[in-house]
Amino acid sequence: MESTATTGVESPPVQSKRLARFCARGVSFGILAYLVGYLLVAALFVFGPANIDQTTHLDIQLKWFGFVFYNAQFVPIAVAGQSYNYITQAADPAVPPLVYQAIPILALGVASVVFAVRSRLEGFVQMVVYSGASVAVGYAVLAIMGALLFSISSSGITAQPELLKAAVYGAAYPIVIATVVTGIVVFVRR
Repeated sequence: MESTATTGVESPPVQSKRLARFCARGVSFGILAYLVGYLLVAALFVFGPANIDQTTHLDIQLKWFGFVFYNAQFVPIAVAGQSYNYITQAADPAVPPLVYQAIPILALGVASVVFAVRSRLEGFVQMVVYSGASVAVGYAVLAIMGALLFSISSSGITAQPELLKAAVYGAAYPIVIATVVTGIVVFVRR
């Protein structure tokens, strides 16, 4: 029986472990992209031109940043049976909606580039598919959790991101962006 060192071919258990490590790193990059996107939106309020009432409690401010982050991905906020997108429906926004909408795309794009550059799998298709899927899993899990956590209740009225759309867009954004970006990186690296 020949060893993998002499044949250059990994055994199935070794391939499975390598793929599992690769996908776990992809999930962590998806989580990182979500967190960076949220923090960049928050930075527009804390350090940038976007404004929020500074007397509002910190927990409400953090949830408001989440609302804007979800709105940037076209996930509306449900309030008393109505749906709102505060960044596209604002009468006179301090920050153009396009800036907010670019944040999740850039966060996912940069995370995907770094992941693709630092990771390798055999085969173009395998690298692209597993990268897109694993980054999407990490991002989508936090998108669903965030939609549940970013909830404000007052006087019997609750405001929170629409859960179904948060799940759909939370998976669609990273699948498309991570797959395309990884494909470009792998193609250029060849």
